[in-house]
Amino acid sequence: MNSSNRAVSRFWGTKEEHIENLYIAALMFLVTLLYEYVSLSMLPLSSFNVYEFIGTWSGLTTVWLSRTENVLCWPWGIVSALALGYFFSMIGLPGQQWLNWGYFLFVQCWAWYHWVYGGTERTILRVTRLSLRGRLFVGSAVVVGTLVTYNAIDFLAPGSIHPVLDAIVVSSSIVAQYLLARKNIESWVLWLGPVNVLSIALFYTAGAYTVMALYLAFLIHAVFALRSWHKSIGSIIH
Repeated sequence: MNSSNRAVSRFWGTKEEHIENLYIAALMFLVTLLYEYVSLSMLPLSSFNVYEFIGTWSGLTTVWLSRTENVLCWPWGIVSALALGYFFSMIGLPGQQWLNWGYFLFVQCWAWYHWVYGGTERTILRVTRLSLRGRLFVGSAVVVGTLVTYNAIDFLAPGSIHPVLDAIVVSSSIVAQYLLARKNIESWVLWLGPVNVLSIALFYTAGAYTVMALYLAFLIHAVFALRSWHKSIGSIIH
């Protein structure tokens, strides 16, 4: 394989990653479709939204593939950010809209490149842990980010529903996504705690039941991802 083909393969994945991508995308489509059907049948206030559906489907696919360190998680993440950003603009959650269009969309483009070339001597990036100093910095960043986001929502969108929850989720998601792009295992700790748990509450109160289910699935995936990335670190050490 020449250098040009190797570069394409690193960005677009191996044959095995493509097979996994097709299988998981099809499976997550069926899961999203099934949930949508159940939601519309059983929840009287639920309604179908194509952007919510696409964002949920692509988001589920993204999380599964990131858990297995499949580089194709990132193009799916870009699709999810585009779709969910528009959906959140429709239901009055500006913080979530800004998060998807102003941050997730761009950081995932960078993360795609960083996973491929971010390792030693431009090799594939490996899973690592933060130092104690790094963890303290992450905690401080979440707190400061929450205060900044809350004030931005209060100033730019004073009619927003649940601005405090929205701000915490936005701030934590920004930090968690950055750590995921760097393959720091602490990313999954943040996804487990402030992001997924509070997102479930936020989207339930906003009536966004399909996205709520997405974050419930994210919560479950994060448990398995944390375990999987721990094993990945162990294999590197040994």
